Amino acid sequence: MKKIITIAVLILSILPVFCQEYKIIDSKMKKEIELTEMVERLGEFDVIFFGEFHGNKILHSLEIELLKMFYRNNKNLIISLEMFERDVQPVLDKYLNNEIPEADFLTVSRPWSNYKTDYKPLIEFAKENELTVVAANIPRRYASMISKQGMNALDSLSVEEKKFVAKKHKVFDDEYKKLFIQTMKNNMAHSSKMPKGMMMNLDLIYAAQCIKDDTMAESILKYQRIPPRRKVIHYNGDFHSRKHLGTAQKIQILEPMLKVAVITPLMCEEELSWKDEDLLEGEFLILIKEEIEKH
Repeated sequence: MKKIITIAVLILSILPVFCQEYKIIDSKMKKEIELTEMVERLGEFDVIFFGEFHGNKILHSLEIELLKMFYRNNKNLIISLEMFERDVQPVLDKYLNNEIPEADFLTVSRPWSNYKTDYKPLIEFAKENELTVVAANIPRRYASMISKQGMNALDSLSVEEKKFVAKKHKVFDDEYKKLFIQTMKNNMAHSSKMPKGMMMNLDLIYAAQCIKDDTMAESILKYQRIPPRRKVIHYNGDFHSRKHLGTAQKIQILEPMLKVAVITPLMCEEELSWKDEDLLEGEFLILIKEEIEKH
């Protein structure tokens, strides 16, 4: 009997530490559901946005778990990532096709600092199952040009360079801009790292944000439209998709008939609870305890 108890304790000790540190809320049904139920419901949609806080381990664990579970019933699947930029698509494809070693891939693809712990599992799953992965984002240097030089900064790009940028750059004066400007001001007020003078350029910084959304939306659709049309799971920072704004909004403008679902994380200070107004943040909410800086 003692041996059985010991084994049980051991099993419990190796379970994911996050298993009781999150809740999933179905916004339409207004109730808590299990991950398996969310995965089943997501099968109804064409494009799924998984919004994350880039440094949150709970969300990264859920991302790969959701991907594995979703793939079981949806083999015709594309993975799309904010974390890789359009100009590295060729080297990403070569790595996925076993044409180059991982070291060469990482040398050229400018992976984020948390790639090995948080995004490598997604890439390796795609590689093992021969899934397409979209390097969806605009190269950062081009977005930076807009934030520093203005809306017409990219006019001087060569024809080859313009392939890495959305064909249409839409900057709306709407709720997204209001939320973005307010978020930036809050960040500036609480950070000593913000460059002096940045407050004067918030409109241009917002324009740079918008071209990221435009480019990611266009990138997703470029691959999703290839017959047979496949379902897409796109991983991005939560601001790019919450409330169906940002990239989620831009993709619906490009193709209004697409069924788009948004998964939005919400930080909770103490209890994992939600308000009715939170239900507008996405089809599904992931409630997590506030513990790690969000981006």
